[in-house]
Amino acid sequence: MNAGCKYMALGMYCLISFPLFSQTMYLELNLNESGAGASRSFVSLAKPKLPVEIFRVIDKAAKDNKVKGIILNIGSISGDRGYLWELRRELEKFKASGGLHGGKKICAYISNADMDVYCLATVADKIVMDELGTLSLLGYSMNRAYVKNTLEKLGVGVRELRYLEYKSASETFTRDSMSEADRRQYSEYLDDIFSLTGDTIKKARNMTDENFNAAVNGDFLYSSKGAVNRGLVDHSGRKDAVMRAIKEIEGGEVKNFALYGESVSSLCGDVTAYAPPKSGGRPFKRAPVIAVINANGQTDMERGMAALSLAEIIREAAENRRVKAIVIRMESPGGSAEAADHLAEAVRFAKEKVPVVVSMGEVAASGGYWASMYASRILASPFTITGSIGVIGSWFYDNGFNAKLGLSTDVIQRGSHADLLTGVILPSRDLTAGEEERYKAYILEIYNLFTAKVALGRGMDIEKAEASAQGRIFSGRRALEAGLIDEVGGLADALRAARALAEIPEDRPVKYEEYPKPKFMDKIFERFLLTKTSAITAAGGIELFFPGAEIRPEIMREIRCRLQNNGKVMPILPLDFYVR
Repeated sequence: MNAGCKYMALGMYCLISFPLFSQTMYLELNLNESGAGASRSFVSLAKPKLPVEIFRVIDKAAKDNKVKGIILNIGSISGDRGYLWELRRELEKFKASGGLHGGKKICAYISNADMDVYCLATVADKIVMDELGTLSLLGYSMNRAYVKNTLEKLGVGVRELRYLEYKSASETFTRDSMSEADRRQYSEYLDDIFSLTGDTIKKARNMTDENFNAAVNGDFLYSSKGAVNRGLVDHSGRKDAVMRAIKEIEGGEVKNFALYGESVSSLCGDVTAYAPPKSGGRPFKRAPVIAVINANGQTDMERGMAALSLAEIIREAAENRRVKAIVIRMESPGGSAEAADHLAEAVRFAKEKVPVVVSMGEVAASGGYWASMYASRILASPFTITGSIGVIGSWFYDNGFNAKLGLSTDVIQRGSHADLLTGVILPSRDLTAGEEERYKAYILEIYNLFTAKVALGRGMDIEKAEASAQGRIFSGRRALEAGLIDEVGGLADALRAARALAEIPEDRPVKYEEYPKPKFMDKIFERFLLTKTSAITAAGGIELFFPGAEIRPEIMREIRCRLQNNGKVMPILPLDFYVR
């Protein structure tokens, strides 16, 4: 047998033995909540699927000639609407990646879907809904809770130290309904996101305004059969229905499948695993690193995002010669001005050495915006709540609370204001008019410092910074118009921006390293610490304010934080944004 025949025989053997390399396949992207179904244990050590990894898998599939389409399994997906928007955006890029072959396809499977999950599903060429699933198209609302009347009954007095029109963080404690300024800014935000979601759904499903309005404002709640009849989904069923939908899309059966995600809750079962692309680089040449730093929670020195340690992580990453860019994923409704400024200064330090890109999540406002404003580039989703440039204070005091408990105090003092913080549990008195005037001057001083820093960080005149301040919140779109951000985009866009700013060639592998690194013992005891211990410690002392009430631990934790910071000037959002 000559050499040509040998090579031909070897080629035929490979085609028969490894059909995956010669036939197109569909990738099941199983994005159901980690640990769902029978595989879930009380303490799960399964590695969660992080957005960075998911976006890299989608990008790999877009460039993979073997992958003809994606089965988007989102029967029990979890995530805020900003993340779902980012996911949809990357899937749109996947569909457009087919080039001369006419584009790649997507079939989505949903079970219990709300407006945001349904909007994500509409990226698909066909939507399959579980035969016992539910689709709820309720629209959007903003809900604020008020405890003024509760505090009055308990004998707790509150003074709102507010001198900026839209800075409403203390309304929770001083009002029983929205102020006109609050209603105005949240109405604008709802208009933005409802319009965006509606336009996306209408375009994807070829719906008229009339049909969309009827679907949301009419029936709104749909069974699988009802959703098919309304034209909201294409098929009712489970795996068989998904396979029928794919057959319709492709004009024939698809027999090869791969899976990203766990197999227990998947539609395809235990098939070939599809992993994110490798990021090791060439032999003897390590790949450049883009550090992805997660800044989640309150801007607090030791709690929340733990500004002291997080600022050190940012500085260390900037001084690491392998790190060519930093992406900070900001999820914060604010908190301490000092902590926010620690992070801002770390970002400014890092920017002198490597590009620093901030990707704003669902909420990155007030102290969260403060911590972001010096970045090389800032991106936010259309659904991001950002801005809220301003500070506020609250003064909680005894207004009959001690008397209800049978407590009394007696004070000896030296200094006109020495008794301001005396009392049992709460200060024993309200502020005097002179003391409030001093607070007002101090608050406005911190506010002016905040706006000056925004102007410096964003390269704008102080007048323009002031025009976007007064504590006003912005959607991502309005923040772009105001010059508070540079681009409407998601985390994947931020990673691409970081690569471009670092001048890393597109064809060169990049390693993504995420920080802070989770500690092994934290992962083991996570459920215990979050559901047991924290509920007990957070309740310490606060339960006296709500005797016998079943208060969610995170609400009690944040009320305790407000009391611990009684009288402090803070760049902070309303309590509702801490417990979403």
